[in-house]
Amino acid sequence: MDFSQNITTLGVGDYTPEGAGLVAAGAIILVLSLLVLVSPKEKIPVINKYPNDWFSIKAQIDFVTNADGLIKQGFAKFQNPFRMITLVGDRLILPEDHFEWIRRHGPQLDHQPLVRKDFFAGYPGFNGTAAISDPSKLLANVIKKKLVQNPHVSKLHKNVQRDILAAWPEGCDAWKAVDWAKDGLNLISRMSASVFVGEELSHDETWQQVSTSYGMTVFLAARALRQWPRWLRPLIQWFLPACKSCRAEVKRAREVLEKNLAKRATEGKEHDDSITWFSEIAAGKSYDPVAAQLGMSMAAVVTTSELLKQTVIEICSHDLITPLREEIEAVVHEHGWSPAALTNMRLLDSVIKETQRMNSAVIVNLDRQVLSPVTLPNGQYLPKGTALSIYMSRLRNPEVYENPDTFDAYRYAKLRAQGGKWTYASSATSTSEDHFVFGIGKPICPGRFFAVAEVKTAIATILLDYDVRLAEGYTPKLMPFGFELFADPGVQLEVKRRS
Repeated sequence: MDFSQNITTLGVGDYTPEGAGLVAAGAIILVLSLLVLVSPKEKIPVINKYPNDWFSIKAQIDFVTNADGLIKQGFAKFQNPFRMITLVGDRLILPEDHFEWIRRHGPQLDHQPLVRKDFFAGYPGFNGTAAISDPSKLLANVIKKKLVQNPHVSKLHKNVQRDILAAWPEGCDAWKAVDWAKDGLNLISRMSASVFVGEELSHDETWQQVSTSYGMTVFLAARALRQWPRWLRPLIQWFLPACKSCRAEVKRAREVLEKNLAKRATEGKEHDDSITWFSEIAAGKSYDPVAAQLGMSMAAVVTTSELLKQTVIEICSHDLITPLREEIEAVVHEHGWSPAALTNMRLLDSVIKETQRMNSAVIVNLDRQVLSPVTLPNGQYLPKGTALSIYMSRLRNPEVYENPDTFDAYRYAKLRAQGGKWTYASSATSTSEDHFVFGIGKPICPGRFFAVAEVKTAIATILLDYDVRLAEGYTPKLMPFGFELFADPGVQLEVKRRS
């Protein structure tokens, strides 16, 4: 999927013959509703509101193609928080110095309502979204109480070694171009599945296909639905092909998982995977095991694979293979494939965190919805339901980081050596006001420890077994899409098996 696709083409080809009449009727009703409804004037200015842009088409195109530029313009123009029209409605953009304000007002702000609203958690086929945003926090509790207590490093290593050999076979004894965008995604998907659903399902091609693609399918379906008025979405979702695909993938996943659950019931043996963990943490309460697993995949696969892909690109771009390989060989020799080995990969840890700093997957973070009225430091009143985010400019702030626009693989290793706040804050899994890619407070990413363990294990395994380089003449680039930044899907990576 080309995430830089122009917003004006979104949804083209999404309509089937039986839905054509509804599409036409919906378009007419949308026009009438926009002409009739008059919104009250907001006190907070909007950076991408344009004359005669009744359908916000220009505003949304600008958001998709130039969100970072719009944010910079907004702060330069207004000197205060401002609003931006996005694909999911208005978003209030806060400057970096509002970090503490968000922390202090944690009880009045929450992330999950935004997920439920923006990704249609109550709709058929969006079961994974429902699991992620479930108020009972079953999925988050499984991650916190089970997954992060044992990162399964040995299992991850065994699986990545097997899967990378399958992806890069004997022909890689000489330099060979590989599809790193696809291979990086599949590696993380299979590594995660080996822990989430066990060895049998991690080798099941149907399960792998569904669990890998489901997150993207939901993303596309949500994007298609947002083009319609809120009151029409419950009807139109039955006709949109992307929404049909969501429902079809959930059905396929349910068939595979229920077959596996039935087999487990007859075997009578214990399994150390998240299928068992969900049952244990639920403690008899009703839940949907299929939604739970799809939610786990959504939360783990896309973001972690993006971090893996981008970190490998940075390693190749900055001639880091030799020092990293030396570190990896030393710690694996001493500790084996264990949590202790990953902890002592200090340079690799620094490289991962610097990759996040220079190539954050998002340009805004700490996304929240106001649960009860609250007031900004400048006295601006925010009503219930306001959606807000904070700009990640601190990652490039020269008052925080020396030479902030330069990639320094040793940056966080050197900061760790300084001690003080950086003793902990320099770790790739840590979060602070200077680096909050993983969030803060209760909504902080609970799976960050497992994600970093996966990335470290994958990179360590690859560097021990392969030489890796970028193709000659290739220059890495990020693909912006609204608030998000993706690794180049056309990255040109070459590998060669080490002798």
